[in-house]
Amino acid sequence: MTMESNKNLKVSLFLGGGQSGKSIFAENCAKKWENVLFYATGGQIENSQEWELRIKKHRERRPHHWFTIEYPIEIEEVIKLSDEKKVDVVLIDCLTLWMGWQISKSVQNYTQIQLLKHLEMEFQHFIKQLWNFKCPILVVSNEVGEGVIPGSETGRIFREALGAMNLAIGEISQCITFSIAGQNLLLKSAKNKFIDGFCPMGIINENFIFSELNNNHNLG
Repeated sequence: MTMESNKNLKVSLFLGGGQSGKSIFAENCAKKWENVLFYATGGQIENSQEWELRIKKHRERRPHHWFTIEYPIEIEEVIKLSDEKKVDVVLIDCLTLWMGWQISKSVQNYTQIQLLKHLEMEFQHFIKQLWNFKCPILVVSNEVGEGVIPGSETGRIFREALGAMNLAIGEISQCITFSIAGQNLLLKSAKNKFIDGFCPMGIINENFIFSELNNNHNLG
């Protein structure tokens, strides 16, 4: 699938490491729209006070009028509710946690090689569903290729599967950003074409993303 497959698809991918500011940047971008649907993929971890505090912090940071859907509700239901609510934008935060839940549900049912193939089927299905949204989509994910290679086999499968998912969503995204210490770099823009093989990157703010997804009709 490529951006040329559907001229109405409008996706912005927000990448970065842990605590890089990518989620805050994505949330600030979403605030440029009025009616926001937030798809929180964190889920609940039993008997984890640290995780409960993390979720509480994120909830308190989001505007109260946003409509929030939490995992394990699946992407198909998110699409249905986005239509019913007639939302202006959907924010998915984040693919990293979504992939973690897919592994936790499936790791006991497959061999390691089978698990990687299963995860690829799951994330390809997830990405295919993005075409059914009728509004712009903001997607947050962790860049997993910058750190130490995980010591466990399951950890390496997680890294490979999420990296592949990031690549696939990056291919269909109008713009991709990378956050470092709260500074947000532009990696890809459908508006700013390559000139002689070079496309300049720079620090951007929320207005750039809003303009890209609202006013850019030429995705070719």
